[in-house]
Amino acid sequence: MNRLRRALPPVAAVVLLGLAAVLVLFATDVRAWQGRVTRDDAAFRVQRSHVGYWRTPTILPGDPARSVLGLDDALAFRRAMQLFWLSTVGASTAGQADLAQLRVVAEARLQTLADSAGTREERSTAANLLGVMAVTTSAADSPTQKATVERAKRYFGLAVREEPTNYAARLNLELTLRLEKPGKSRLDQDARGGFGFGGANGLGVVGGGL
Repeated sequence: MNRLRRALPPVAAVVLLGLAAVLVLFATDVRAWQGRVTRDDAAFRVQRSHVGYWRTPTILPGDPARSVLGLDDALAFRRAMQLFWLSTVGASTAGQADLAQLRVVAEARLQTLADSAGTREERSTAANLLGVMAVTTSAADSPTQKATVERAKRYFGLAVREEPTNYAARLNLELTLRLEKPGKSRLDQDARGGFGFGGANGLGVVGGGL
């Protein structure tokens, strides 16, 4: 018993030192994530096709800082924005040659965000970009163009309902309503070029508690 009592203080000291070290590393990881998101957001606005944005910069296994900060939604949002840009705006496909497949993946990611993103701003931005993707899809015949405009209108309307202050979505909805007017249904390249993405493709939405 005496030996056990004598051994407890050193063991407790070692445990406390270990916990202190973990807390220091955790705090370092939190700051690393905050810096990484800020820097990569700024870099993305300049070079959108770069591969490797928003990767984990942490030290601790399992990345507990990411979980505590609640970054999963924010990172999924940013990666979907990059996929949208690569598949729609015509930037480099970052090594993925199949642009059609990239577009399918981007649309699926955005649909998930439009349905279940953590903030109404993210849901609104995703719905707006889905509308842009719909309206920029080639449509050769009038019936197909009419269906395309109707689909885009639904997405833009959803974006406005989610976030009435989404100016880009409101403007895009107005443009689709104009296209439905008699004599205004031609969805040519000039018409498509009038639709907007929103500031920085929505990366102004921080999310994730940062």
